[in-house]
Amino acid sequence: MFKKINRHIKLKDNKFHCKLKIIYTKDDFRFSLKLILSIIIFFILIFSFTKRKKKQEKIQFQYFACFGGIGRRENLYIRDLISYYLSIGFEKFILGDNNFPNIEKISHVTQDYINKGILDIIEVFGSSIGQDEFYEIIYEKYKNKCAWISFFDLDEYLRMHSEDNQIISIKQYLSNPVFEKCESISINWLMYSDNNLLNYDNRTVLERFTHPLYKNRENRVIKSIVRGNLNKIVFYPNSSSHVPNRRVHICNSLGKRLKHYSGMYVKPPLVKYTYLMHFTTKTIEEYLNKIIKRGVIQNQPFNITEAIKKFFQINDFSEEKLKIFEKAFNKTFDHFRNVKNFSNKVCINFLSIFICLFCLIF
Repeated sequence: MFKKINRHIKLKDNKFHCKLKIIYTKDDFRFSLKLILSIIIFFILIFSFTKRKKKQEKIQFQYFACFGGIGRRENLYIRDLISYYLSIGFEKFILGDNNFPNIEKISHVTQDYINKGILDIIEVFGSSIGQDEFYEIIYEKYKNKCAWISFFDLDEYLRMHSEDNQIISIKQYLSNPVFEKCESISINWLMYSDNNLLNYDNRTVLERFTHPLYKNRENRVIKSIVRGNLNKIVFYPNSSSHVPNRRVHICNSLGKRLKHYSGMYVKPPLVKYTYLMHFTTKTIEEYLNKIIKRGVIQNQPFNITEAIKKFFQINDFSEEKLKIFEKAFNKTFDHFRNVKNFSNKVCINFLSIFICLFCLIF
């Protein structure tokens, strides 16, 4: 009897275990599969995060902010430019010397900066190399040394303000969280007039020219500050030197991504907190020095009439200034006369057209 009961219990026990085994195998398979997949995904995430962190830690930039540019006949201004940018936190300067070496070299007035390692010069004497091509050379050579590289002309001065109108440094500006995902930051020009000065004097550019032209159309133009270590071509050959190609994540000066923008323009111009003070003409004496003594630029001779027109689009017209142009080129330019301000000429033309149309209709 005992054995029978024992056998019966054993049989039930076996059935129980048999059923238990089937149930366990079916449920645990699903559970184990989910658990294994979860573990795999977890380790993939950990591995990718660790790899990314190691990659970020591996990049130890030597400089936070670098200045990249190319110039010719800028020896009068170059020391003031470097001094200004050092004062707002730039640490390294990479300049292309495009002078004619028998006339002047950038190194003639900057040897102390070169000796201290503040300035590197790339010699492209008398070259017709395009800015975009040269900027790409700078970027490829220094992208792992500089956290940010600005690509400005040597007559452009970056100015940054906080909300309470205090001047801030480049590190304070670029460390703002709004730029965390930005690969390039576009800064609008703010044009400055000649202050009706005629000749160069020994004062700095910032001391001599203090009249911003907030309504000038050229303020739409932008230049760029680009993040280092981008594994992509930033400036394509024969493209705009003002802004990188569209594969780069481009933001405006407030950190907002520019998904749709027109070439080298951001409009309306953002010049409230950050802008590039652009001293494109300076005085008429310096302007003539710029367009005559620099010689042919990129194998294209300058147009005298267009050069004078550009000058008076930025600066107030005066008979005295026009006579200086006429003396320099030994030629009269009567069509510029009788207009107090050259920028008004466009308005006058539009007004004339409007009056004619009005008369025809009514």
